[in-house]
Parts: sequence; C-alpha cells; structure tokens
Amino acid sequence: MLNNSLYLKRYVETHPDNKMAWYLLGKDYESNGEQGKANYCYNRAEEVYEAFELSKVPSDIWKNYESRLLQLEKEKDKRRKRVRHMLLAAVLLLLAMIPSVDAPGGPGSSFAKSRPNGPEESQLTIAAATNEEYRGPLFTAVGKRDKRWSSILPHLMTESDRLPSWTVALGMKRAGKWEIWSENMPILYGIYKDANGVIGIEPFEAVQAECGGCKPAKSTALKGDAQRWADIQVQHAVLKEAIQRYQEQNGKAPESLDDLTRPFPNNWLSGKTETMNMLFPILTGGGNPDKKLPGNLGSSPDGEAFFKEPLEVIIDRKNHRLGVVSGSVLLRNYEVGLGRDNKTPLGQFHISDKVMNPNGSATGTYGSRGMQLSDSNYAIHGTLDTESIGRNESEGCIRMYGEDVEELFDLVPMGTQVSIEEGVLPDDLVIPDERFTLKHAKGQTNPHKVYNWLD
Repeated sequence: MLNNSLYLKRYVETHPDNKMAWYLLGKDYESNGEQGKANYCYNRAEEVYEAFELSKVPSDIWKNYESRLLQLEKEKDKRRKRVRHMLLAAVLLLLAMIPSVDAPGGPGSSFAKSRPNGPEESQLTIAAATNEEYRGPLFTAVGKRDKRWSSILPHLMTESDRLPSWTVALGMKRAGKWEIWSENMPILYGIYKDANGVIGIEPFEAVQAECGGCKPAKSTALKGDAQRWADIQVQHAVLKEAIQRYQEQNGKAPESLDDLTRPFPNNWLSGKTETMNMLFPILTGGGNPDKKLPGNLGSSPDGEAFFKEPLEVIIDRKNHRLGVVSGSVLLRNYEVGLGRDNKTPLGQFHISDKVMNPNGSATGTYGSRGMQLSDSNYAIHGTLDTESIGRNESEGCIRMYGEDVEELFDLVPMGTQVSIEEGVLPDDLVIPDERFTLKHAKGQTNPHKVYNWLD
C-alpha cells in the first residue's frame, strides 16, 4: 500500500488536475490512518469525491482505475530508467563517433524522417460538414460540484448498452457559482466500454491505448473533436434561442433558416453557418420530433444537447461585466463601460433591435453594432471612447470594445433576455481565442432611423 501511495503521489505531482488521482491518493492515506493528508487529497478531488462517495458507484470501478493509473506510472518509471541507461549509452557512443557525426545517414536523420506530418483530421469536423454519422467518442462537460458529474457515473452503469466505446469528460473551471465554458476545456477522463460491455474509467494518458478491442482517437484528433463538439453545442444554443424567440413573437416556428436572417428589423440572427443549416430541421422537428442531435454530437446517449437553459445576457453593474450564460454555465464574460451615478438601471429587459452601424458607419459614436434594450432608450453598443470601458462614464448605455460587441451581436439573437444586476459575475474575463462569428446576412443596417441612445 505504501508503494502504491508513492506512485500515486508521483502521479499527482505531475498531473495536479487529475481529480480522480487525488481521490485515490486520499483513499490510500485514509487506509494508512493518515486522515489529515486524506482530507487534503479529498479537497483537491472536489466533485470526484462527491460523485464516488455520494452516488454509491461500485468500488471496483475506482479500484480498476487505480490499477490502471498505477500501471501507467510504473511503466513511466521503467521508461525513465531505460532512458537514463540509453542516454548514458548514447553519450558513450557519441564520444566514440565524434569525427563522423555529420556523415550522411548519421544520428538525427532517421528521427527527422519519422516525425509526423501534422495533426490528425477531426472525425467530428468531417461528420458535421457532410452530415455523415460520427462514430467517435461521446463528449460531455463537467465542473466542480456539478450535478451532471455525480449523475453521469450511475447513468453509465445502467445505460452501458447504449454507449459508444468511449465517453470523454471535459472539465469546466469554476468561478463563484459559474461553470466556465471554453473551446479548450481539458480532457479529464475517458469512460470506456470494452467488447464485453464492461465499463471502466481511464486517465487521459490511457485514452490513446487499446482497451479490450476499443481504439479511441489519438490525442490530437481527440482534442480537435472536443473543440468541434464544444463549437456545435454553442451554435445549437444560439439557433435554439433564435427559434424560440421567433416563435414567441410570431406564434409559429420559422419555416426556414432564412426566416431568422431577413433584413432589419427581422434579423433575429445576424447570419448563419453550415452547422446551423444541419441543425435547423432537427430543432424545428423536421423528420425528428424528439429534437435529438444525430450520432454522438450531443452530450448523452439520447442525443441531448449540452445547453438546456435559454441564453441570457447578464450585466453586472458593480463589476463592469457583461456575461452570456445558460443556466449556471458562463459562455462569455466581457468588460464593459456603464452609466455614471448608477444611470444604467437595474432590471429585466430583452434585445428589441439589433442593428449594424447604428450611426451609419462603424466609426460613429455607437461603433459598429448596437442592441437596444426593450422599453428604454438604453443600448449595448460599441464606442470610440475605449478609455471609458471599465468605468462609469456613460449616460446609461452599456459600452463595449469593438471586437467584443461584434461577437455578442452574432452570439445573442433578438429577443434574448437581458438582466442588469449587482455583483453577480466573476472578475475573470471569458473570451475565446477564436471569436464566434456568423456569415452575415444582408440588410442589417437601419437607414430610416437616427439612433439617439443615452450614451
């Protein structure tokens, strides 16, 4: 047992984000009577501790994981020893071969030829682009103390016959009450089903290894699939929001995606994507009344999309932040400028107008994008006075940097709810490296109106 603790301790030192490993190390310390160390490890394990202690997952599941993790660390230890021996032998060999080190075919030439040509192409990207069935792993995302995680494991135990060979759990960081969404969420664990239907949990390093006949994707392709899955979930949420707001206004669902992207003032969406073309008939019930995502594009064996709650814009008057959320998940968190003397009012609104170049050009007072708040003369818009971002200097409007407001314009449909509150959003910004963009439809300016928002 002490030997196991040594390997587990080495593992968490090099993999501090592996909460399962912390949980196992805590179990080891607890069995040795070291409760203080065990409690420290359980605190680091966070939601994994809760999932395994509270949901009564069979102990053989985590014991199998421990066995696999220990095997990985022991093999790594052996490799380190072999590498040390090989390096020593190589040094001795090089000392003997110094005169011929540059000879054709000498050291280094075979290495150069053996290097990979580039990252593997994402299977999910191909499937989404061609409407073909995707046969890779099922993805889901979990966060600290997230109820989704504590329900995933028991669900997998009882629904194993409906699972693909691999389910990959991506990790969301936590900030206060929010789970942070990102296109680069780390891969936490691989939950696999072997040829006999036996369920196991693997550390990420083992996701690339064979497991009783199942062969998950290589790491680069797996990460690419994870990013593509995350992108599809966001596009699904945006399109679903637009359809629901359209239906509320018109009493019926849109007949085509074009109904959502008509010229102002019927530009519920500023544009569309090929993925939205694929998702639209699913969301409107065409040939699939259950509205489930095809293949493994969802986040459960039932094909459910990840985001179930409506999109909402939250403006934090205290922290000068504007967030885009779905339930407890924070998709974006921007810095904004607000009204002096609390002129930005608290309350509930919705986006009633979405207009490009509200002053006739991108260099006008309101920048390149404006989104008016219902029953008011306030708007979310760009600004030339970027020094005012993060301050209270406007007459009540919400000012944003140009790149931020342009992304927000594409991300939130007309009709999206806007809540202005105090002290609810975290300080850390949530902005992706690659912005969410749509292929813009024509006619999103409004030449028939001069906007005079309370800037």
